[in-house]
Amino acid sequence: MTVVKNLIYLTLSLICLICISLLILFSTQRSNIEVIAITDCKSDSKLTVYCGFTNPEDMVVLPDKKNLLVSEFGALPPMNPENLPGRISLFDTDTLEIKPIKISPGENEWGHANCTRSDSIFSPHGIDLIKRNDGRYQLAVVNHMPRETIEMFELTDVQNTWSLIWKGCIDAPELGYFNDVALKKDGTFYVSHMYDRDKSLLWLVYATYVTIDTGFVYQWDADRGYQKVSGTEGSYPNGVELSLDENYLFTNYILNRKTSKLDLESGVVVQEHMGAGMPDNLTIDGEFIWVATQDHTGTDLLLHCGSDDILQCSLPFTIFKLRQSDLSEVAVFSFSNTAIGSVTVAVPDKDRVWLGTFHGDRMASFDIN
Repeated sequence: MTVVKNLIYLTLSLICLICISLLILFSTQRSNIEVIAITDCKSDSKLTVYCGFTNPEDMVVLPDKKNLLVSEFGALPPMNPENLPGRISLFDTDTLEIKPIKISPGENEWGHANCTRSDSIFSPHGIDLIKRNDGRYQLAVVNHMPRETIEMFELTDVQNTWSLIWKGCIDAPELGYFNDVALKKDGTFYVSHMYDRDKSLLWLVYATYVTIDTGFVYQWDADRGYQKVSGTEGSYPNGVELSLDENYLFTNYILNRKTSKLDLESGVVVQEHMGAGMPDNLTIDGEFIWVATQDHTGTDLLLHCGSDDILQCSLPFTIFKLRQSDLSEVAVFSFSNTAIGSVTVAVPDKDRVWLGTFHGDRMASFDIN
């Protein structure tokens, strides 16, 4: 009986120690950020906003340089109790209208033969669009419902109307939990694995405050399946992009607060950009790369944006324009107490930079000039 009591006391003591440690970390990680309450859809002197979205987490410019394809994020555990569906939509940058995009079933041409779909429910996250070697446009979508997959679509333009044709899917590895995807012109891809999908919220909070390696980047092709990319280990890998020559892989690590440039042939990280904020998605722009960075801590996010009834989180953010060659800073745009926050992506098009968020009802833009 004494042994059992001692084990109980030891267990309770360890639990208390962990809770106290997390409480100390939580309190010390809080910053002096001030946020404004956003209750309407109004632009301000810094940003123009466009409402009517649900968590427009990622976006790409379509070939007409007029429309943006937008991934409207649902939700995923353990940050939420359950997965929630989202949608893929269009935003016309000329008329400033949100438009639906038709998704039609097609042949499983670009996925794995064993990956099938029985419904049209999607929970999209990171996306990428490329012009393939055969001249067709391929869209890859990180998807969390009804299971973890990469979904492939062909983007088509018929009589000036964009639509998507489903072209297959690839199931994630058993514990794979994906964030963003980068396509090659041959249809293979790289995808960031954030952390094992069986991890608890308590573990994620711990990882946030002590900055341990949680994930890495996979490469996938039909012959070998998923292969871990050497040199990509880090704390919460997020956005991924390929250089135009496909020789270098750029990866954002949220908790390491860095962007890395990996030489894919040697497996060596050749450049890094370190910042004070948490870098999210990346966008290739010729010789440059744009990085959307959230300038807050995990504690700030929980305190100011943890409630479901918050219309739009207004936490500060910074947009970096970097040179691909050495990740040096070309331009820096910082925002606080504006009409959008928790920005996850910055996409340049027509002298403006278009912004999305993982927590809010709007996109925004600002004039580059």
